[in-house]
Amino acid sequence: MHKIIATEGLVLAKKGAGEANTLVAILTKDLGLVRAAARSARVEQSKLRYGLETLTHGKFSLVRGRYEWKLVGAEHLSREYLGTSPVRRRAAGRIARLLLRLIHGEEPTGDLYTTVAEGLNYLARAQTDADAESIECVLVLRVLAHLGYLPHTPEIAPFIEADFFSMELTAEVTRSRNLLIRAINESLGATGL
Repeated sequence: MHKIIATEGLVLAKKGAGEANTLVAILTKDLGLVRAAARSARVEQSKLRYGLETLTHGKFSLVRGRYEWKLVGAEHLSREYLGTSPVRRRAAGRIARLLLRLIHGEEPTGDLYTTVAEGLNYLARAQTDADAESIECVLVLRVLAHLGYLPHTPEIAPFIEADFFSMELTAEVTRSRNLLIRAINESLGATGL
């Protein structure tokens, strides 16, 4: 008998496989990045059909098969991280693609998951597009720091260690934007990915 593992997660990507199956990449709180197969998820009667859209947040039930993870359930689904504006949606999509690019293998990443969930929540609720850009910048810095790609320097430390989002942090990001973008680009260039 296979053990069902239920964990909070965020769908980062999905793609069709075969006639009715779907492959999904889910950043989970307890397991890290899991790539799972959802059998018959594209069939009209499937309960999983609408729960596997990119940036869907919820509780996912997974079973470890012989060669792959299988997604067997999804509940408490929410699309709150998408936001209402195209700018916020594109920013959230860039974050999802960055995570897929940088995370390799399964490894529990509770702190990273919490950071991403909080960041996407703030991003979706940003007051202005400029605030959304600042939140995206801080979130990318924190993702890079969690994954060990960002050097710890005194100039960048306040953006990684402060409360996630405040008016003061937004103003500081605006003032230091060139420094932060340069640090992000150098870190991404050093990954070689």
